[in-house]
Amino acid sequence: MKHFKHLLLSSVLLGAVACSPSPAAELPLAPTFNTAAMDALLSGAVERGDVVGVQALVFDEGQTVYRNSFGMADRERNVPVKSDTVYRVYSMTKPVTSALIMDLMEEGKLKLSDPASKYVPQLAQMKVVSMGADGKPQYADQTKPMTIEDLLLHRAGMAYGIFGGNPIEDAWGKANLFNPKATMSSNMDKMPMLPLLGQPSEQWFYSFSIDILGQIAEVVTGQTLGEAMEERFFEPLGMTETSFRVSAEMKPRFASNYMLQADGTFMLIEDGQNSPFADTTNVMESGGGGLTSTTDDWIKFARMLLNEGEFEGKRILEADTVKLMRTDHLKDTPSLLPWVGGTSNAGFGYGGAVQLDVNTELQAQSGRFPGQFGWGGAARTDFWIDPENDSIGIIMLQFFGGEDPKIHSDFRALTLAETRDDK
Repeated sequence: MKHFKHLLLSSVLLGAVACSPSPAAELPLAPTFNTAAMDALLSGAVERGDVVGVQALVFDEGQTVYRNSFGMADRERNVPVKSDTVYRVYSMTKPVTSALIMDLMEEGKLKLSDPASKYVPQLAQMKVVSMGADGKPQYADQTKPMTIEDLLLHRAGMAYGIFGGNPIEDAWGKANLFNPKATMSSNMDKMPMLPLLGQPSEQWFYSFSIDILGQIAEVVTGQTLGEAMEERFFEPLGMTETSFRVSAEMKPRFASNYMLQADGTFMLIEDGQNSPFADTTNVMESGGGGLTSTTDDWIKFARMLLNEGEFEGKRILEADTVKLMRTDHLKDTPSLLPWVGGTSNAGFGYGGAVQLDVNTELQAQSGRFPGQFGWGGAARTDFWIDPENDSIGIIMLQFFGGEDPKIHSDFRALTLAETRDDK
């Protein structure tokens, strides 16, 4: 109902403007973009074997100024990347789940200050683990309950199970939290047995917390996570090819996923035509990493965030809500991973990283600019919005392994150079 009211109001206002006389105004010049330079950058990465395939899009000043694809979506079948290739976006799901929580907050269905255990009681039983002087683990109660906001900010004390290297991460990894045949709700009984790495609100660690938020959204709405996202975002935004399962119609366009080997070559690890994502009997809907999508769909969600909650006359989120999402809320919270704080000088908002101050050298090398907001996925998809320069960048790859690929920083740097308003 909220969205209908905004749409009706927008229609009335637009009609009033259309009927009102206005002085002639000079139309702004369309933004220019060095398409040849970007083509060379992306195609060069394919030709050198840095990536199997790549698709990228740049949106600036209200229009798409660059869009192209290179290389293979399915190397084994010799299928090239095309405009409608479907991707695993993995952790790019997190901003959507976070936006869903913010939408529920707008409607008064939850508060950011709510204890998470109000919706998932098992969370109150989770203990903080540390090593005692005798080398044995010691367990402590939460000194204050983790909140919805703690989950949004990855500061609930949870681990993830995807990093390894310490007993806490290993315990989360062994919990089998992403079984495609199990619902997320079935994981909640596992929570009391899983250790917290620290007290809630005391540190930033990339974690399972957004999956917990997906489950909370299901509890609050009485819908599956996919149904709630469809109703509140995908349908009003026209995101017809974004979902937790790849349909039979979309399957021929679903990219394969690869693993970067130590020798720089790529090994197939998930055939797009025999993928769990394309198995419609799977029921897992991971709010932290389960969506598949296309570039044409994702730009709609990104444009909504850039335009402070509005997309083509439809009010999806309130402007103040989106501003909250795009604001750093970590402040001086210590970060246990280099993606936030430290030399990155990035903060974290509700759903993604927020770039704080950055020097000229870092801008030129990596395309980082104050106020940028976004997040990437495990298979090297990435997107960000740049409110200061009224632009968006999206790059789609499909591989695991190695450090963050150089094509990410190169793409971002050229995008910034071409879209910044003071160039």
